[in-house]
Amino acid sequence: MRINLAYGTEHFPVDVPDNWINGRCYRPHPLKPCQNPKTELLAALAGVQSGQELSAVAKGKDTCAIAVDGNEPALIQGLLGPLIQVVEEETGIPSEAITVVIGNRPWRPFNRGTLKRLVDPVTLERYRVVLHDPRDATSVVTTGNSSSDIPLTVNRAYAEADLKVVLGGVRPDLFHGFTGGRHVILPGLSGIDTIKALYRYENVANPNSRWGNFRDNPFHMTGIEAINASGCDMAISATLTAEGLIERVFAGHFGGSHLQAMNAMKEALTVHVKEPMDIVVASGGGDPYDRTLMQLVETLGAVSAVLKPGGTIVISASLASGFGTREFCDLISGKNSVQRTLQSLESSNEYIPGQWIAQRLCSIMANHEVIIFNTEVDEDALWAGGLTPTRDLNTAVHGAMESHGQRCKIVAFPEGPFGINELVQ
Repeated sequence: MRINLAYGTEHFPVDVPDNWINGRCYRPHPLKPCQNPKTELLAALAGVQSGQELSAVAKGKDTCAIAVDGNEPALIQGLLGPLIQVVEEETGIPSEAITVVIGNRPWRPFNRGTLKRLVDPVTLERYRVVLHDPRDATSVVTTGNSSSDIPLTVNRAYAEADLKVVLGGVRPDLFHGFTGGRHVILPGLSGIDTIKALYRYENVANPNSRWGNFRDNPFHMTGIEAINASGCDMAISATLTAEGLIERVFAGHFGGSHLQAMNAMKEALTVHVKEPMDIVVASGGGDPYDRTLMQLVETLGAVSAVLKPGGTIVISASLASGFGTREFCDLISGKNSVQRTLQSLESSNEYIPGQWIAQRLCSIMANHEVIIFNTEVDEDALWAGGLTPTRDLNTAVHGAMESHGQRCKIVAFPEGPFGINELVQ
């Protein structure tokens, strides 16, 4: 069986001898972008349950804040303008009383220049547009504590508005299960202390904090508490394709619309594997999803869900931009073993941006060999990071098969991060 794996802007073939296979190749159902995002939005709003329409939830309210995920340009470019127009028309709130709050995170911060590229000039001129700064203590207000004693904060401009609307894109996430909904508030509009507490070691280590899962997930549950504490009158949840384009739009109460979107994504993208595998062969998704090792951790988290303890991942990734941030590189530089790095992170009270990515990578490498097919990165650097480098995909796959024996079970996920992989219970 020949499989083509994405690698940057290229594809590389790998041959898996049929007589060795005790598994199969899985591809999730591809999502297709809608033709007209505005039409999708209007249809979703028209289908909102009676009493939850914008006109109903806005009664007696004079100001409005629309929170939007800044990491999803398609939302801002395709849905933000039509949404603001609907808000003005159905609520009577004037343009000078509408604030757009763009979510921001400390590990990939936007600046004013980024804002100008994201938001069209008409919106910037006509409405107040706020770029959230999670490190500015004066820009957030405290809304309480979560049940797990996490201090909950939210952007002040959002908190002080009468009518609160959330616009989020929904796709699988390594820790929250899915983005969108409560994810727009936490971490998108939260302060740094909240983010530090949420991404603490025990939450990242929780087996329910994983790709495509929101059941008993501490990130999801804390996010629900955060959005309840800060308030949300209307939520727009848009499912997104692998390219980040809008597929479907759901609207209504934040819990209901977001749950609909998550379930729709889960139904479309989930592939069910009947038994644990010895070997997974996957791509990192190609460009732009495999540019750094930090990005690749998402795919590793997605595919490792079906592996036996001690199983092997063979994955293609260009790593065209290296490993990632300086802090991440320092954590996985090879100064310590994988186990020592995990022990150090568990006992440390220091906040290091992206440490949760390093923790998840180390936890995967502690249980599985990760073989990375790459033609450019220095092999010594990959070895130092705890990874096994290879310049030949076929040699790597055949070597893994020999290591696990003639009766090994192998599965291929050519789509990499674009699916949700689950074992049949």
